[in-house]
Amino acid sequence: MTKSAVFFLLLLLPLCTPAQELLCNVTIDAGRIQSDRSVFEDMQQSISRYLNFQKWTSDEFQGTERIRCNLQIIVTDRPAPDYFVCTANLQVYRPTYNSSYETLILNVADNSFAFRYVPFQQMVFVDNSYQDNLTALLNYYAYLIIGMDYDTFSPNGGAPYFRKAQEIANQAASASQESGWRPQESNRNRYWVTEGLLNSSYASFHNILYRYHRQGLDQMESNPAQARRAITDSLRDLQRLSRQNPLLVLLKTFLDAKDDELVKVYTTAFINDKQAFVEIMQDVDPSNLARYNSVMTN
Repeated sequence: MTKSAVFFLLLLLPLCTPAQELLCNVTIDAGRIQSDRSVFEDMQQSISRYLNFQKWTSDEFQGTERIRCNLQIIVTDRPAPDYFVCTANLQVYRPTYNSSYETLILNVADNSFAFRYVPFQQMVFVDNSYQDNLTALLNYYAYLIIGMDYDTFSPNGGAPYFRKAQEIANQAASASQESGWRPQESNRNRYWVTEGLLNSSYASFHNILYRYHRQGLDQMESNPAQARRAITDSLRDLQRLSRQNPLLVLLKTFLDAKDDELVKVYTTAFINDKQAFVEIMQDVDPSNLARYNSVMTN
């Protein structure tokens, strides 16, 4: 083998080597806290390493298949040297077939993201065991990210990872004093997200995710009319879920990721598709009806 051939194979090696599942950009916003910045730099690096280098599934991922996401942790208070009161924002993206477009599949805010951390703290993943609130939070969201991604590629594909997230939430509810894990604290917290995802009464939500992404967005380049029909059908199923339980947290989870995208999808649709879309969204998300109505003027 020539030197040039060897060099070419070395260039390809990172693309062919199995990789971890997550490609998460972690940022720590501690602008409100007047203290040594080094602890936040170390915290950011530690969380990033934990999420991106842990193997979360038994599946083999190539480098180009990793799930891209952003986790922003905003530190709002530091009542003790090792205790941080935070909020967190998480966005998860998925590529679409035959396109450079990435769709937002999860966009959540967590206002109960408190934990203890000391510089150079070693975070170790231990399956089926509560270690501390920070690793519990990261484990929960790692499995939620993977589950949502898998649900968009195969019918109910995310179920094993939603069950893992629920197990973590149940363990933390018993072992942790921090909020966000218990059902009585809120009707939109971490407990209710996984409860909704695993409740058989709302099983159609998984079909909605699959049809919207795999039969809808993935076909937009090759057959936009057919793709919009699939998206409209998925929205009709979402409408039925909304009528079944208007307070279902999964509705907000879906709409927080898709409201802007839906407007783009239907702006160039035929008039009858636009009308059907607006009628559905008037029922599903009436507070944002003005935004959805904008498709009628284009």
